[in-house]
Amino acid sequence: MTGPAVTGAPAPAALPALMRAAVWHGPGRPLTLEHLPVPRVERPEDVVIRVRAAMFGAALVRAVTVGHPRMTPPAVLGTLVAGRIAALGPAVRHLTLGQSVTVDPHPPCGRCDTCRHGPAALCTARARVEPGAHAEYVRLRPPLTDHVVPVPTGVSAGAAMLTEIVACVLDATDTAGIGPGQSVLVIGCGPVALIQVRLALLRGAERVLCTVNHPARRAAVRRAGATVVDVDRAADAGRAVEADDRTAQRVRALTDGRGPHVVVEAVGRAETYRQAFALVRPGGTVVGFGGCPPGTTLPVDLNALHYRRIRYIGSYHYGPGVFRAAADLLARGVLDLDPLLTHRIPLDRIGDAVRTARLTECLVPVVEPWKD
Repeated sequence: MTGPAVTGAPAPAALPALMRAAVWHGPGRPLTLEHLPVPRVERPEDVVIRVRAAMFGAALVRAVTVGHPRMTPPAVLGTLVAGRIAALGPAVRHLTLGQSVTVDPHPPCGRCDTCRHGPAALCTARARVEPGAHAEYVRLRPPLTDHVVPVPTGVSAGAAMLTEIVACVLDATDTAGIGPGQSVLVIGCGPVALIQVRLALLRGAERVLCTVNHPARRAAVRRAGATVVDVDRAADAGRAVEADDRTAQRVRALTDGRGPHVVVEAVGRAETYRQAFALVRPGGTVVGFGGCPPGTTLPVDLNALHYRRIRYIGSYHYGPGVFRAAADLLARGVLDLDPLLTHRIPLDRIGDAVRTARLTECLVPVVEPWKD
């Protein structure tokens, strides 16, 4: 049965009529702070969450500035969220009022042909956090209510918010077979790359390298446990080739002259994908984690792929059970994500979100609707 309300947590009757939310009115237009109706429990399976942390990452920067094929303005953006249970429908028996939780925002439906025959990570069913994570309250409905995961004491709301990203990286790590004795190169030095470094080390990788293209990221890479490979930023194509050659020399010098067993591309640019194929050792694996714009192409030396037996894995989303496995890593305390939470954006400063997310020193910007 539904448990008793925790002291300090609002009971359903205590929910206000209106809430603040960040509303997107179309590409190139600033987010605006508006008052919207607080979502209510209207069905027996509904869950209302008082939001404590919501992600504002690179995908949302692109959506705000140039649009998104699955988003139609006006809309409240955001899917990655953590908070406390504020109201429950009578059919919800696995959660309690006041409980700290996060939610798997894109669970597979389990019924379609993709789910039945695989990979379920590509299920096209889309559940929705209502109205969107950048609000003081959100409502979840099935199937999302079945994928709400408790957040234990000691795990911050910001860290819990990142569970979905950890799940994506965990799926890539295990699909690539990263394990003991291997050398791994992560191309990129953003939050995904840093989580990839930590998971590769947790899986027993002997050495993890990480490319860094800006001095401000070196310390974060070292804290994650990787060896820094400085990448020269080139101003023109000729110098870019020279810079790539120097990077290759550094990587090979750190991997006994053969190159890494696994290279993870975590940038999403054609030139870094090309670099990944060039740097991986014979018999190695390239993981394509970074998403590129539609139409991005890459000339590939098929002779080299064939005779060097290079394996390529496109990594997107994750399969059933991986989100809970990621949440378990956080609960066990083996993955500290709090150092990634570099910038906090109060809801009343949401107009600064894009500028903040673009700062070189910004790793993860967290939207915080409440001051508590």
